[in-house]
Amino acid sequence: MANRLYYLDPYLKEFEATVVGVKSDKIFLDRTCFYPGGGGQQNDLGEIEGMRVSEVGKEKEDIYHVVPGSSLSIGQRVKCRIDWDRRYELMRGHTGQHILFRAMQEQSPELAVAKVDIGIDRKSLFFNGEFFWDMLSRALERANEIIASDLEVRIQEVPRDSPELKEVRIKAERISDETVRIVRVGEFDAAACGGVHVRRTGEIGGLVVIRLISGRQASDWELQFEVGLKGLTRSSQLALTTLSLSSMLGCSPENVEATVRNLRERVDDLTGKLRSASQKQLDSLVPEKIGSFSLYSALLTGADRKTLNDCAARLMRQDGAVVLFCDVSENAYMVVGCNEGLSLDCPALLKIGLEMLRGKGGGKKHFAQGGGSEISNAEDAFGRVKQSIIDRISSEFSCG
Repeated sequence: MANRLYYLDPYLKEFEATVVGVKSDKIFLDRTCFYPGGGGQQNDLGEIEGMRVSEVGKEKEDIYHVVPGSSLSIGQRVKCRIDWDRRYELMRGHTGQHILFRAMQEQSPELAVAKVDIGIDRKSLFFNGEFFWDMLSRALERANEIIASDLEVRIQEVPRDSPELKEVRIKAERISDETVRIVRVGEFDAAACGGVHVRRTGEIGGLVVIRLISGRQASDWELQFEVGLKGLTRSSQLALTTLSLSSMLGCSPENVEATVRNLRERVDDLTGKLRSASQKQLDSLVPEKIGSFSLYSALLTGADRKTLNDCAARLMRQDGAVVLFCDVSENAYMVVGCNEGLSLDCPALLKIGLEMLRGKGGGKKHFAQGGGSEISNAEDAFGRVKQSIIDRISSEFSCG
């Protein structure tokens, strides 16, 4: 097993080592500062003898370094260098995640970590439990207080039966070693962790939550965040977005949330009224007779898609029935259908409208649906498809 220099000195950027194993592009060293990943923190990258290390991982207890096209041999002494900028950002993000979750747990003790993913492009904390925005606001303020306090981050190893572990955040079932590695952030937090961390919280440089996603498979919530300059930049962008919205809404930045909530209530009320009006319009539809065929068509606003599909399915059961619906809401949604006794190509008819709506869709021969974003063309698209239906019925079927 390689000597793990990343634990002895997480700030070590360059080192020398001896190659002790080679498996194709996988290089094994007697000592390494390359962190292989774990605890949610991504692995290090860098160079060995000037050749790019594209991946670092573990095979049981052995650490391998993938060097594509390597000509390294066993016994060779090599100079190694990690990608320090990458490592340092991952260290800051990982320590920041510990602080953020502990601050959230202070507000809501029942919260539990489900998963952590600390990378360069995304830093995520997956957790289970109830979530409230005001809780996150207080937790974020607390986390940044801890960061600004520049507390010492200490590493401690204790036996797995140590009474000290009673006060430590730990998932004992994931630990197979006889000792447990504890990361302590001052007196604020203590958690079992195999990751690589900064020495002091001030190095994190601040923490900003940038996105919340609910209903993830791995957890109830995914909280995405950034630290340092990336966090400051993203925070500035979000602040400017809020200022722009406040200008558009004619309110102060502090009142954006309340103003949007009021607008949302009004939109919900109007949406309900539009759906009710659309339902009445559908219920009172009178078909246009084209010979022995009945064309049911309607251009609506704010209709529920399920309602449209259900109504189309019901009408299509009638002999000789053809259905064309187009609804305009956030985008334009179109339905084309016909009785199974007819040989109309509904996907082909729908395509005529979708080309004008710049949309996508499809379906089976007797029923097709789709939508597009070009709502300004909805009325013309509806008219074009309707005329195409009339033309094809008139030319392909006897209307006498």
